[in-house]
Amino acid sequence: MTFHLPFKVSLAAAMTGALIMLATAGPAQARNTFLMQPLSEVMTQPEAQEKLDPSIRLYFADQQHPAIQTRRGGFYSSNKVRAALRTDDESCRLAALQSLLALQERARQVGANAIVNITSYYEQRANPDSQRYECRAGNVVTEVAFKGDMVTLGQ
Repeated sequence: MTFHLPFKVSLAAAMTGALIMLATAGPAQARNTFLMQPLSEVMTQPEAQEKLDPSIRLYFADQQHPAIQTRRGGFYSSNKVRAALRTDDESCRLAALQSLLALQERARQVGANAIVNITSYYEQRANPDSQRYECRAGNVVTEVAFKGDMVTLGQ
């Protein structure tokens, strides 16, 4: 003997079950891990050696530099990379390199030969450090943001 529930009863039961599952499911956990990473690991990686332009010098935070001849404005660069299949360290280095390359591209556009006062700049909060940079690592994307001043330095 086969027993069939009326359509309305089975639809109500399915909807009730779905609501219970939604109510008891935990919230999605988006990761946004704050990391301070060494700049030296970005600058010494082979890809950085190949792609960074040595004619546009980079000075982080309060590093000493030659006298500024011309100021050409500030610039902000934020780059996100896919974090999947990469460690936090790898994705942080890649995002940092891309942000530095974007700064150098802007310097090239405005005729600057250096970028000074480069600081991590996440959510409009500066984090000046001449040895380390701020990285936000997530499950899906990793982000590094820098801001700096485009300048022409004397030799």
